Parts: sequence; C-alpha cells; structure tokens
Amino acid sequence: MNAMDNRLTSPFILLKRAWSLALDKSNVGAYLALGAIPQVFSFGIAALLSYTAGGDASNLEANITTFLTNTNSWWLEGIIVVGLLILLIVSYVSMWYTALLYKVYEATAAGTRDRLTSYIQPARLVSMRLLTTYVKVGFFTMLGFLLLVVPGIIIAVRYMFAPIVAALEDPAVKPLKESERLTAGRFWKLVGRSILIVLCYNVPLSLLQSIHPLIGSVWAMTSPVFGLYFFLVYLDFKRTTITA
Repeated sequence: MNAMDNRLTSPFILLKRAWSLALDKSNVGAYLALGAIPQVFSFGIAALLSYTAGGDASNLEANITTFLTNTNSWWLEGIIVVGLLILLIVSYVSMWYTALLYKVYEATAAGTRDRLTSYIQPARLVSMRLLTTYVKVGFFTMLGFLLLVVPGIIIAVRYMFAPIVAALEDPAVKPLKESERLTAGRFWKLVGRSILIVLCYNVPLSLLQSIHPLIGSVWAMTSPVFGLYFFLVYLDFKRTTITA
C-alpha cells in the first residue's frame, strides 16, 4: 500500500457520493420510503396527542394532570407499567429501524442493495445488541458530562461509530472498543465530518421548520442520505485504520 491509501477521503467527496448513490434510480425509491417512515410516524403521534387533548394539543398537559389527580393509586400504578412497556416497545422499534438503515447503507455502498423487506429479519437480529450499545454509550457520555463538559464531548465523539459496529460487524467485535480503535488520533477529523452534517442538514432543517413545519418535514426526509454519508465516513476510517 502506498501513502495515499492511508489518507482519509475528503468529507465533501463522501457527501457527494452519498447523494449520488441515494439519487440513483435504483435507490431513490427506497431512500424516499426510509425518509418518509419517521415523518409518517411523527404525524401519527401528533394526531394522537391532538385527539387526546380534545382537538387542542395545548390542553394535553392539563388533561393529563386532571386525569392523574382524579385517578385511584392502583390505576396510576397500571398506567406507569403500561407507560414503561410502551417506552420499551418504542425503543426496540427505533433500534430495529436504525439497524435496518445500517443494513441498507451497507448494501448501498457495496452496490448490492435488495428490496427493503429483505433487511427486516437481519435488522431484527441485531436490534437488542444495538440497544445495549446505545445504552452503554449514553451512560458513559452522560457520566462524562456530569464530571465536566469536555470529557462528555470526547466520549461522545470516541463512540460515534459504536452503533454501526454493533449493527454490522461480527458479534465477537466489541462496539465501544472498535470505535475507540477507529477514532484514535483522529478526533478532530471526525468532529469536522460530523459538523458537516449539522451545517448541511440540521441548520437547513431548523430554518425550514421555522418557515413551516410541513416544509421542514419534507427536508427531514433527506435524513437517510446524511446517514449514508456518515456510514461512508465510517468505511473510510475503517479502511485507513486497517491499511495504516
């Protein structure tokens, strides 16, 4: 391998490649569907909350307070249990969807993407591993922020690749340790590539949502493209770490 093989690819090239892959006629339908799923889910939750509040979402908090005040304790215990179960189910479904995205990203980058339904079962098999990885990363990051802000930021960056490792790599590979290995000595390079997502996705999203929520939701449908970009960043770090 020559020296050029060990150099990280420009993040702008990776972002351009992500858009090119996602907009390819063989992939664009799948990426539109993946982007639309969270938005449909969000609209459904918003509609449910609005219905619960009697057509006015602003009354939801008052309605919940009144309900809890006038409810027997055993009902409250039941509601808490049901709430926790719902939280667990939502967390699991979220992990399943995230794992599905990673499986699609992997296949897209390799040029072997199949129907989205073919990734449902593989994603389900790694959902719990992904969930436990997020819990570990969240715990260590929170601990770092409690000690001082800077350690929390360092930990968050150090473990950025852990979820991808958990979803795609061999079970014998430990996600947190592998992420540490890939990011070692390249903290600022990963920070810069992450900031690009903020500038190109999050900032426009905030501006468009301030204009109208529906416009913001349309832009939010591009999130899988930026997810694909970050996966390409992961592959680039992996490639250069292996050959270094």
